[in-house]
Amino acid sequence: MQDMAKQFSPLDRDQLALLVNQGKSYREISKHLGFHHTTISREVRRNGWHHTYVAIHAQAVSVKRKQVAGKRHPLKDQGTYAYVLEHLRWGWSPEQVSGRLQRDRGYPVICPETIYTFIYAPQTKRLRLWEYLPRKQKHRKKQHGRAAQRARIPNRVSIHLRPVTVETRTELGHWEADSVIGRQVKGKVIHTAVERKTRYLLAHLL
Repeated sequence: MQDMAKQFSPLDRDQLALLVNQGKSYREISKHLGFHHTTISREVRRNGWHHTYVAIHAQAVSVKRKQVAGKRHPLKDQGTYAYVLEHLRWGWSPEQVSGRLQRDRGYPVICPETIYTFIYAPQTKRLRLWEYLPRKQKHRKKQHGRAAQRARIPNRVSIHLRPVTVETRTELGHWEADSVIGRQVKGKVIHTAVERKTRYLLAHLL
């Protein structure tokens, strides 16, 4: 059975070189080696040498390509790296940097998620790039955040069903409540209640 995902070993390349130099077609070679004929064609095209196929050369090219792939820059190249770093330090968000890269010629386009991954990667944590983000979060939260709590209030009445007098502010006794959470002081919450007609405000620190 022919396997398109199968990888060539040095022995496979020795046998492939022998069959290629015997003038065998790719379909004939596929029956001998167990590779799909398109896989063989791609191997010869990528790792061939001077319109032929030499096993030692093909193996060396393949090994070098894998080594280079393993060292690929996280932001594609040094120029893009410098560009992203500079704009993050200006206070730009990854979304803004990605959008600008799409407009500026000469730079490869990268998505915001690639920049976030780079910022929070263990190898770059020492740069403390997260300090330049708008929210300055040291540890990244889940991409879609925490699910909102949807607990129902017993016997609640929809705001759309409240009396007309509430809208016109013609009588006392109708209150609107809310909670205010500050960004600067963690854990501080203020609960507010406002009487609609008089605008009388009650506020309590929770």
